[in-house]
Amino acid sequence: MKFFNENKWFVVFYLIWSFIHLILYFVSDSKNEGFWPFAKYSWLGESIIDTYGFLELFVYLTLPLLIFIIIKLVGKDIKKAIDENK
Repeated sequence: MKFFNENKWFVVFYLIWSFIHLILYFVSDSKNEGFWPFAKYSWLGESIIDTYGFLELFVYLTLPLLIFIIIKLVGKDIKKAIDENK
């Protein structure tokens, strides 16, 4: 409970973020022919939703978690270093 109370902004953001990407994944055809937004065919007439596959789902759901963990692990050390230099 302490984690949720201290990080409400991240929990809400991540739930909304996950919900959007799960909808994109289940609505898509899951062709796995490229990585959106870098796949060339996604700009040539096919819908972006049609090309959303498992790789995109995995990356877009784990990337915010990794960034959050790095900020939590390194953030205290950076604040401590800044305070020591003042």
